[in-house]
Amino acid sequence: MKFKFFIVITFLFQFSVFSQTEIYFFKDSNHSFTIDNIEKANFQLLEKEISDKYFDNYYWFKIPAIETNSKYIFRITQAKINSAEAYYNKILIKKLNNERYLSYSFFRDHDTYIKINPSQEGYIPVELNVEEESILKEKNQLLINGFYYGFTLLVILYNLFYYVLFKDNAFLYYALFLVNISFGIFNMDGMLNFYNISPKISNILLIANYIFLAYFSSKFAKSYLFLNQYFPKFKKYSYVIEFAVVVLGVLYLFQGEYLYLLLLNILIFTLFFTYWLFAVFMFKKNVYIKMIVFAYVIILFSGIDFYVLKYWGVSIMNVNATTIKIGAFFEMIILSIAVLYRMNTLKHENNFMRSEIVNFSKQVNEHSVNTKEKNKPSLYDLSHREREIFDLLVLGKSNKEIADELNISINTVKFHVKNIYEKLNIKSRKEVLNLT
Repeated sequence: MKFKFFIVITFLFQFSVFSQTEIYFFKDSNHSFTIDNIEKANFQLLEKEISDKYFDNYYWFKIPAIETNSKYIFRITQAKINSAEAYYNKILIKKLNNERYLSYSFFRDHDTYIKINPSQEGYIPVELNVEEESILKEKNQLLINGFYYGFTLLVILYNLFYYVLFKDNAFLYYALFLVNISFGIFNMDGMLNFYNISPKISNILLIANYIFLAYFSSKFAKSYLFLNQYFPKFKKYSYVIEFAVVVLGVLYLFQGEYLYLLLLNILIFTLFFTYWLFAVFMFKKNVYIKMIVFAYVIILFSGIDFYVLKYWGVSIMNVNATTIKIGAFFEMIILSIAVLYRMNTLKHENNFMRSEIVNFSKQVNEHSVNTKEKNKPSLYDLSHREREIFDLLVLGKSNKEIADELNISINTVKFHVKNIYEKLNIKSRKEVLNLT
């Protein structure tokens, strides 16, 4: 209970508090300022995170001198920004090593300026804290990250175990889908920077993750929702998107243009949103589809806000890395339960089908004993389920419509229709009408 309370408080804290009262900023759109004349710039108090439309702007941050003996750390809490120029008393200072985010340490007896040229977007969250507080905060965050990624690993292993046990592909595809989601969050958390992975290698891993994410999300959605059965035409559409993801990823690696990465993000979330809409359309079918609809809401829309809308300087929910992880945490719990529930539902349906086959075999044997006696086919020979399907056949319903109305699979409907034809000694739906 205490941990849940802590998560809620953290969530509200991330949304409602911005305490940077000692940082000033200036947007240098014309690239006309250097450290020699930046003092003349018209700095403004930084009251909220910078979330600007992406242009080739320089952003200067000023931390004014104050009377204190404490050392401070300035962090740019955006993993994609890995280079800047920091000047203490007009002297260039080096960044701190082995940090998740680009960080600089300095005293406050002189003005400090940080110049950023964000090569990928105009979203620049920053924080300034006393060195001791900053280090403690970072240690606590790494501890929380350790818990989060440890829990994620357990969920992945749990799904792989059930895949081996039950041979249901939905478990395997969800585990692989979750691996890619988790790596994306790992990268967003700045953990690749923490382990000193070079930007070039980071970009390769990023694009590979996008490609696998598109592929395994498609495989999971198709397996979980039976999309190839209910929406067979969508298969070609998904292949086109997956191919476009590969093309945009390769273009980004070779040209480094952020527009390609933005388009890639849009395609990925278009794919996610489409699968979510399919689940919404099928909402009334069963419980496990309802569960996936609710499980995806937080991480889907927070992801769209963070990875797409912020590019245009828009943020509907003020989403950050913590929000994304909270959404992913609840998504993992709900969806893992949903996949298991789905497997149990299908298992129950398969047991029912096998039972019907056994009953039908018994009926065939009983009828074969009295070969001399050929009774006229009667509707009373039909089971309760077969009579339900027979009545819907009379109304002209298709197999899919019958499956939707009775909340069973199309294969089960086909099996019952075959039994009805054999029991009533008929060969087509037109003959069904002749019996009424």
